[in-house]
Amino acid sequence: MPTFLPPVWILRTIAAAVLVAVLQGCSAAAPAGDVAAPAKQTVVGFLEAVKRGDDATARGLLSVAARTKTEEMGISIAPPVADTATYAVRDCEVVSDAGDIVHVGTTWTDVDGEDFQSSENVVWVVRLDPEGWRVVGMAMRVFEDLPPLLLNFEDPEDMLAKQEMVAKELERRATAGQAAAPQTARQPAAPQQPARR
Repeated sequence: MPTFLPPVWILRTIAAAVLVAVLQGCSAAAPAGDVAAPAKQTVVGFLEAVKRGDDATARGLLSVAARTKTEEMGISIAPPVADTATYAVRDCEVVSDAGDIVHVGTTWTDVDGEDFQSSENVVWVVRLDPEGWRVVGMAMRVFEDLPPLLLNFEDPEDMLAKQEMVAKELERRATAGQAAAPQTARQPAAPQQPARR
C-alpha cells in the first residue's frame, strides 16, 4: 500500500477537521498577472488530477526533484478524495524578484458522512522550471497557535516527519484536553419516591 502525500485532506482526516485559514488571501501585483495565470492553471490541473485520483497526472505537475523523490519513497500524490470535495482557486502572489515562484491560494471544501462541511485554505508553491510551472510545495495552518505547516515536496522525508509531528501534537492536545476537561462523572440517581396516586 503506498504512502500518501500528506495534503490538507489527509491531515484533516487525522486532525478531525482542525485546519483553519493559512492566509486571508493573497494579491498579485498588477504586472504579475501574466506570470500568475499559468501558475494558477498548473494548480487547477494538479487539483483536478487529485480529485480524479489520477496520480500520474498529479505527479507530472510536480517538479522533477519532487516527482523523483516521492516516487523513490512510494508516496502517492493523489490520495483518495470524496466525491463531495470541491476547491476554489483564490488570488496568487509572485514571491520572487525573478517572477519564477508564485504562491497560489486555494480553499478545499468537503462534506463528511454526517453532512458536516469543512473548508481548509492551502497555499500552493509553484515554480517555473525548464519544463514549465510545477508544484513544489504547500503551506497550511494546522493549529491556530502555531505557524503554518510548510511542506516541501522536494524533501519527502521532512514532509513525513512533519506529518508525524502533527499526529503527535494532535494526540498530545487530545490527551491534555481530556485531562483539563472537568470531570462530570455521573452520580447514581437518588432513589425516587414512588408516585402517590
